[in-house]
Order: sequence, then structure tokens, then C-alpha cells
Amino acid sequence: MERSEYETRAQAFLDKYGLTIKAAFKGDRCPPWEDGRCIHGDRYRITIKRLNANAFDPGPRSISFDWWNSLNDMQHDKRPTAYGILSSVSSEAYAPTDADGVAEEYGDGIKPSQAIAIAKFAKRLQEFFDDEELEDLAEIN
Repeated sequence: MERSEYETRAQAFLDKYGLTIKAAFKGDRCPPWEDGRCIHGDRYRITIKRLNANAFDPGPRSISFDWWNSLNDMQHDKRPTAYGILSSVSSEAYAPTDADGVAEEYGDGIKPSQAIAIAKFAKRLQEFFDDEELEDLAEIN
């Protein structure tokens, strides 16, 4: 199967920075923010790992998190793609890193627990990726 332009960009990003993505199927629960109305696809445990990391590199060598594929992809037995994962990560990496900032940006409908979780995840992503990587990550969209 031929790669789309978006998948090609995602793979180029991974290659440039020596990163790999592993998606382990979990599929055992709905996202915590759904409140019993699960309309998402399957759950995966995503791990992004640096291939060339060594003891002298600053920052984490890998980052893992839960990620839900789309309902459409689940219904058509499609696995996550590097582009799908990285485009999600790209948007979440630019979220505010404090709960008040998240609440202000996302509006009144967000629960405090969700704002805290979003802020913590944004901080983790910003600690994993450096500024150049974040800029390039934004360009794959």
C-alpha cells in the first residue's frame, strides 16, 4: 500500500530525529473523559522512543501514553498510523501547562480534572520534544 503524503512526512520526522512509535492494542476501556458515552475507537498504549539516546542526552528517552483511534478506523479494522498519532501529539503539545490556562483556552465546559490532565500531558510532551522537534512536528500537518 502506498503511503500518503502525510504518512511520508510523519515518517520523515521520525527518521530525522531517530524516533520510533510503538502502538500496543489495549481496547479495554473508553476514554476517561467520555462519561459512559464511548464513541471513540480502540485504545492503544503508544510509546515514542529515541533510538539514539544515551546516558548523556538530556530529557526522557521515551514517552508512553494512552491513545484512542477513531471510531471509523475501529469499524474498518485500521491500526493507528504514525501520522495520526503525531498529529494528535502535535496539537496536544501546544496546550497550556497549567490547569487555569487550559480552562481559559478550552472554555467553561472542561472539568477541573480534565484541565489538570491536559496540562500535565502537555508538560510531559514539552519535556520530551525539544523546540526544534516541536516546530517540525507542527509542520507534518
